[in-house]
Amino acid sequence: MKQFKNIAFFLVFFATSIFAEYSEGIDYLELKKPVPTVSNDNIEVRELFWYYCPHCFNIEPKVQSWLKTKPSDVQFIRQPAVFSERWVNGAIFFYILEELGEVERLHEKLFDAIHVHKTILEDNDDFVDWLVSNGVDKKKAESIFKSFTLKIKLNKSQINTVKYDITGVPAFIVNGKYLVDTTTAGGSDRVFKIIDFLISQERN
Repeated sequence: MKQFKNIAFFLVFFATSIFAEYSEGIDYLELKKPVPTVSNDNIEVRELFWYYCPHCFNIEPKVQSWLKTKPSDVQFIRQPAVFSERWVNGAIFFYILEELGEVERLHEKLFDAIHVHKTILEDNDDFVDWLVSNGVDKKKAESIFKSFTLKIKLNKSQINTVKYDITGVPAFIVNGKYLVDTTTAGGSDRVFKIIDFLISQERN
């Protein structure tokens, strides 16, 4: 009986090991040209997203759940994607939150405002009004819209969207080398399992 249990344990372990492995070109893609990271000695995981993207909205709870268990040697970076002029407002909204130090408090709320409450945010004034309704100082918010820093960050977002060779969002870049999205992963439930696998590979 004991021998049978040992065999059963080995079979379960073996099966688990097989399914814990993921393949390049099937579960994730290797970037043609690696992009330098900004995380120094840490492993960088970068999410490219757009506030108006329903898939980004749907995966956000999984992002938040993963962040709670994220390894200490991993740095997570959010970056709004900018494919065209239509995407610029979404990037502006994120960088305004970042400059205000309000990403942690208002990032999910902004997703909810757009996708759940159907809040109309067509221009800067609409967004300022939304910020004020969430306790942000109006003058401080308006001043950031005119800042040179905002223009630099927008420019970098446009450049990086091209550098990472993504075709849509949400997309996750692991250590500037690998692309994982819901298409390659075969669904949002597998995205962070593959990301964790790649993080482990980068440590070796």
